[in-house]
Amino acid sequence: MKILLKENSLLKNNFQHLRKNDMQSLLKNNIQWSEKIKNEDPLFFEKLAKTQSPKFLWIGCSDSRVAAERLTGMIPGELFVHRNVANQVIHTDLNCLSVIQYAVDVLNIKDIIVCGHYECGGVAASIANPKLGLINNWLLHIRDLYLKHQVYLQKHPQDKIVNIMCEINVIEQVYNLGNSTIIQGAWDRGQVVNIHGWIYGVNDGRLRDLAITCSNLKDLTTKHQKYLDFLK
Repeated sequence: MKILLKENSLLKNNFQHLRKNDMQSLLKNNIQWSEKIKNEDPLFFEKLAKTQSPKFLWIGCSDSRVAAERLTGMIPGELFVHRNVANQVIHTDLNCLSVIQYAVDVLNIKDIIVCGHYECGGVAASIANPKLGLINNWLLHIRDLYLKHQVYLQKHPQDKIVNIMCEINVIEQVYNLGNSTIIQGAWDRGQVVNIHGWIYGVNDGRLRDLAITCSNLKDLTTKHQKYLDFLK
């Protein structure tokens, strides 16, 4: 028993040591990054601290492989970002809606990108529907989409269905965003707000435009109906 306790203590100490090293690595990386930025532009952080004026709002997935700034080549201050599991815009999600309102009403952002990605674990889980607890409630909206489009999906090989659903999910989230009171109000005021639907390939690092950009209610309704007709 003493040997087991000693081994457990050693394992615990090793884990804590590794974890401390991991944390220190993050802080060290930050120092190197900030110094590199300051070497390139000595006044960068001083200017950034005064204000932000991003041109884009990015609504994406929380997946660690889809880091918005990295894959778009943006630097701090250029991209306003909101991320959640499976890049959803849900009309009862006050977190997401608050970000959208701040982007549109305060930052006056004109382009909003809803970006999903292939091989999305959230979309895959909404199809397989394992018992995951609270996350099942969050994914229920995508689960409903999957059940709604069964006839169309069954025409395709099983191994293609997740990625097809990833695209369908982006299109639906664009529609949800366009129907939010925030965007509807902006369009009614004549404010320029363009909504784009993109998808990212984790296997090749490329962003793809799903060609559903809309700038007004008519655009939104027409393109969404066209997509529904295609899925029949």
